[in-house]
Amino acid sequence: MSLFYLLEYVKKDYELLVYFTENGPAVDFYKKNGINCVVDIALGKLPHCTIENQSLNPFGFKFYHDIKSYSKNYLSLLPTYFRMRQIIANEKPDIVHLNSSVLIAEGLAVKSTGVPLVWHMRDFLDYGNYRLRYNFLRRIISRCSNAVIGLCESEISRVSAGDKGVVIPNFVNFDKFDYQKVDKVNLRGQLGVAPGTKIIAILGWNTPAKGAQTLMQAFAEVSAKHPNTMLVFFGEGQRQATKSKIKNILRFLTGKKNLRIELQKIIDKYSLQNRVFFPGTVFDIASYIAEVDIIAAPFTQPHFARPILEAGAMKTLVITSDIDGTREMVLHGKAGYLAKPGDKQDWAQQLDLALSSDNHDKIELMFNNTQHTYNSEINANNTIAVYRDILTSSLHL
Repeated sequence: MSLFYLLEYVKKDYELLVYFTENGPAVDFYKKNGINCVVDIALGKLPHCTIENQSLNPFGFKFYHDIKSYSKNYLSLLPTYFRMRQIIANEKPDIVHLNSSVLIAEGLAVKSTGVPLVWHMRDFLDYGNYRLRYNFLRRIISRCSNAVIGLCESEISRVSAGDKGVVIPNFVNFDKFDYQKVDKVNLRGQLGVAPGTKIIAILGWNTPAKGAQTLMQAFAEVSAKHPNTMLVFFGEGQRQATKSKIKNILRFLTGKKNLRIELQKIIDKYSLQNRVFFPGTVFDIASYIAEVDIIAAPFTQPHFARPILEAGAMKTLVITSDIDGTREMVLHGKAGYLAKPGDKQDWAQQLDLALSSDNHDKIELMFNNTQHTYNSEINANNTIAVYRDILTSSLHL
């Protein structure tokens, strides 16, 4: 969605072609909004960011936990490299914009062709235990790029891109995220709860680093004190069970847990079946944010979370983790609540405080800062200016 909001401005001046590495609802969404898309599953990724990464320590459990999925990523690097070269030869782009740090093979391929490259860092590079892979990959990103865009200072500092680095935060389109003009979706009616019910929502929850389990545990702790409060998990994720007995056995043997099942265990333990909801993916997200009371972003790893910006624009209170990226977005707690990542007791305390307090000042401060710092027109034009500078320099070579 962050890329989509940017492209709404870019397409006014440039012809666009977006390559997706896999099919899904986002592809249909882009196409319905007039953006030319191609799905090419021959392209791959090398996840090494704080939200998704592989441990290279053979003495740690996580190494064996992820070895199957990450072996596929490493084996696809060379085919991805040659496929990307072929795409560039066929499409003949004037400039390539990579929208994630995980597109390592694609970046190397672009560099080999001499086509200008803007590498957009939407995820924090993972340091790892000894920083060996981190140092290697940040050099690739910096040397292959004509410009490296980071969403915040702490993110761009991990790449050490020098003069190539520029901070352009994610942004909000205030025409879409206007708390005074959004369409009503009657969320409480959809969920079958009373009109005055308070709703805490998390947008996206399907990986452990999103912190959904911590939020679920914290909500369970405060649920008795705040009986008129519900918790909603927006976004797709795992099902409670799989029909494959073999997969279930392998999960058990490797210790790989199904997050949806773990959440359900907490729900059942505290009898919260009528107070926790999983409505799936929604795209008209502004209307839903407008009808919740708190947006929770309980990340356990550094992240620059779009839901925080969207909540700020919609005058919805934010509780997030006290880590790089998110703490900057809520002005170090002045414009929202900060809780220790992964600490269910601290999250419970902050939820309790937020539900018991008059948060008008925090909401107004977050709204004003969002309008000033994360303005879509200003930040999109700053990105387009990067394109223009690179293309102008290329013409003079």
